[in-house]
Amino acid sequence: MGSVFLISIDRTIMSTATPYITQELQSTPDIGWYGSAYLLTACAFQPAFGRMFWLFSVKAAFLMAMFVFLLGSLLCGVAYSSMALIMGRAVTGLGSAGVLTGSFVIVAKAVPLRSRPLFMSVVGSMFGLGASVGPLLGGVFTDTVTWRWCFYLNLLIGGAIMLAMGVFFQPWKNNHANRTVEARLKDLDLVGNVLLLGSFIMLFLAIQRTAVGVPWRSQEIVGLLTGSGVVGVLFVGWQGWKGDDALLPPRIMGQRTVAASCGLGFLTYGAIINLTYFLPIWFQAIHGDSTVISGVHMSPYYGVSAGFSLLAGYIVSVTGYVTPLAVIGSAIGTVGLGLLTLLSVETTTAQWVGFEILTSAGFGLSILQCFTAVQTVLSEDDMAIGTTAVIAAQSLGGAVFLKVGNSVFQNMLRQSSKGERLPGVDIRKIIDAGTSVFRNEVAAEQLHDELVVYNGALRMVFVVGVPLGALAAVVSCFIEFRSVNSNGHGG
Repeated sequence: MGSVFLISIDRTIMSTATPYITQELQSTPDIGWYGSAYLLTACAFQPAFGRMFWLFSVKAAFLMAMFVFLLGSLLCGVAYSSMALIMGRAVTGLGSAGVLTGSFVIVAKAVPLRSRPLFMSVVGSMFGLGASVGPLLGGVFTDTVTWRWCFYLNLLIGGAIMLAMGVFFQPWKNNHANRTVEARLKDLDLVGNVLLLGSFIMLFLAIQRTAVGVPWRSQEIVGLLTGSGVVGVLFVGWQGWKGDDALLPPRIMGQRTVAASCGLGFLTYGAIINLTYFLPIWFQAIHGDSTVISGVHMSPYYGVSAGFSLLAGYIVSVTGYVTPLAVIGSAIGTVGLGLLTLLSVETTTAQWVGFEILTSAGFGLSILQCFTAVQTVLSEDDMAIGTTAVIAAQSLGGAVFLKVGNSVFQNMLRQSSKGERLPGVDIRKIIDAGTSVFRNEVAAEQLHDELVVYNGALRMVFVVGVPLGALAAVVSCFIEFRSVNSNGHGG
């Protein structure tokens, strides 16, 4: 649970520090990369870690992943350019893939199926607690010391977790322990991992280029998207040819509940990821909040989500069924997302708190159901890969739509420069200045109009999540109506 808490802090602590990081590094156009670089490697390598936990010692794989995570955190802490920070986040994301996957696999292996919903909800509440604390810590570090402590903190917590894991954790016997290391390395399907990573990189580069003004119809964007699609098709073909030895075995991925759970994870994280990064920007830019206060203002969102995750775990442990909560929660969360698109310069505290609570309550009910659903229908041997597939889908959804959100944000600001709303204002200069100081880039009499333009760009970012949330509710209907209390495959 401590490792889940750590990953949660790491994923959210930058949210309140990002405006100051963009000011110091003059890197507002790179906002999307700070989250997407992390989620890109987390997504691309989670399937590989899933097979690693299946083929090798859970303890050794977990400790290796934690070491990589801490190395990436150190690189972020000492970064003095935006590119160095992005590379550090990519390394951190690689390590987080194994840490998060290992945490869920350990719980799934150690806890009986009928008790897993409650245990998963406790793990989810730890994620929610970390997500609540992260923005506050980010604000405190940024205001009182330096934003670099957002990453140095990982070294202290992660080091303690490694020590405890190394001393106290006794792993169960691995079924592949008698095989040679060379044979097990071949079963990792590194070719599949390279194809998957290549496809994702080209997709993300295409979205990133649109964020800096390159038209979607340009040869560069069309070429990158085509390349991503072709390599993606090659990956699917390779997986079919490898069969059960594939990175993501078709036999598992084609199972109805697994496919629906991956879809739910992809769409849910795609729907809510922009709130994590852009809602603190709204507080700091439109309200003029400090980093600490913006973190406080994010606490209803994360705190309510943790509470409703616990409630969902209890309900599933009693009723046995995950599908109703997945559908209802996604629907409620989508209504909240819709209300968040109404944010304006005049929005009252009661309004934005209510919007946050409704959104987080809904997705708090649904967000963990994909894990319980997968573990209900899969055998013990397939559980690690199925769980990994869901985590990878979540990371992919977050990474893709954070890039989309950043592209929408940048392009909306650019489009405003073509009108007459801010005559004589250099929009490029506003973007480069960073959220924390952009108010200084216009005259006092133009500030209100500038805030309206900035708010409009942020609202369009929040609009991105609404159709994704609605689709999540629809996809949830395809999760099999199977009880965790029955003697199914996952028992």
